[in-house]
Amino acid sequence: MNGARVSFASWSTFGQTAFLVFAVLAASQVFVFFVLHAVIGQWHRSAEIAPAVSRFAQVAQRIEGAPETARVRIAKDAAADGSDFSLTRTIALPRVFPERAIEQDLAAALAARNVRFLSVHAGRHGGPPHPPRGQDAGPRDPAARDFGPPRWGFPGEPPPGGMRDEIWLAARLDRGDWLEGRFTAARPWPFLLNPMVVSQFVLFVVLLAVSLLWASGMSRPLRSLARAAENLHPQEEMPPVPVRGPRDVRAAIVAFNAMAQRVRDMLAEKDRMLSAIGHDLRTPLASLRIRAESVEPESERRKLIDTVDEMSRMVEAVLGLARAKHSAERMELVDLSALVDTLAEDYRDLGKEVTFEEAPRTPLEMQVGPVRRLLRNLIDNAIKFGERARLSLQVTEQAIEVRVDDDGPGIPDSEIANVFEPFRRLDDSRSRATGGLGLGLSIAHAAAQSQGAALILQNRDGGGLRAIVRWPRRAGPAGEFVTDIPA
Repeated sequence: MNGARVSFASWSTFGQTAFLVFAVLAASQVFVFFVLHAVIGQWHRSAEIAPAVSRFAQVAQRIEGAPETARVRIAKDAAADGSDFSLTRTIALPRVFPERAIEQDLAAALAARNVRFLSVHAGRHGGPPHPPRGQDAGPRDPAARDFGPPRWGFPGEPPPGGMRDEIWLAARLDRGDWLEGRFTAARPWPFLLNPMVVSQFVLFVVLLAVSLLWASGMSRPLRSLARAAENLHPQEEMPPVPVRGPRDVRAAIVAFNAMAQRVRDMLAEKDRMLSAIGHDLRTPLASLRIRAESVEPESERRKLIDTVDEMSRMVEAVLGLARAKHSAERMELVDLSALVDTLAEDYRDLGKEVTFEEAPRTPLEMQVGPVRRLLRNLIDNAIKFGERARLSLQVTEQAIEVRVDDDGPGIPDSEIANVFEPFRRLDDSRSRATGGLGLGLSIAHAAAQSQGAALILQNRDGGGLRAIVRWPRRAGPAGEFVTDIPA
């Protein structure tokens, strides 16, 4: 679990911003929704229920102070638009959903007007009210409709029967009569359809969308900068990263473009300097070798010639290392299997023991010259230190590999990570006595990197060394393998 867990700090700028914006907006909207729910409920209670309760208490006060013969008439005369009163000895309870809050308001209103009562009932259309403990609420009206509990409010839906509710109030006065009042009231909007709630939800969606668009626009320049840094090939011309985004991001992009240009200029100057040095050294070395031919005695002449030849090889190796990291050759789609087979055949024509396991056609986008020099370098090393070279081509779902196996002494495991350093030689296998300058693997490694490949060295279980040139598998438009160097 810990290995699969990704920390919040490792998220992208867009991911962190999007999560924080969504979390803050969602938390604020939940709070607003609960506040709106309370406000809407309070408004409906004060605008629709409170007037009905007050009107009922007023009628009850008038009835309580009236003579017995006038009480029924007062109840009937009190009826008005949207309300109806009746006074009976027994109550026929409609099927309403009891609401204790309304019952408390009704009891308080009656008490405020000094109306003596035994019990109260109140509710809106729904299930039957619960009579007070120990009291008989009387017979039920068989014709009353059962709407079930009211379902408006959070998060419900409107009950049937149009857009108006019936509020039912009843009080058993001290003389035993039941005063019933029915009031028509506007039904509140279903909470999720209330215009205030809908407006808040729309505001949430708009703010979230705008925030995500802003976060995406802010992080896009950073992603472009990261891709440019990842794909930067200092000796390859590349367009500068577009300068856009916030001021600090623009400043970082400008600094990166300037840095990349300075690096390219420095490396270009280095290549020019090495080329000039190599060109200037060739002439005096050639002249020195000619003069060495006339040196006597012969033993001294041979030592001097060997020293001059070694210096010439060293100059050429240094220039080869400089050229291996950059090639102006154009990219081509080449069958890597055929290229490796051709190299093996060329070595066999020279009498070298080089074999190649037959492999299917493998198209690969490459610069042919650097790849050929890379493979020749590895084959030369295998022949020099292992007497023979066995070539093979492996294609997997992740990569394409060219393997060069030899039967030599191999490389100590502790030294494998260091052999790519320039002028690094191993005393027991690669020394000046065998003609090694310590640049062969450095040149091969640089050439592999210039082609978007990796050079890997492994000691074989049966003895010897295996050199692997691995290209990550990335399919081009025609299904061919392509490298990361620009065409």
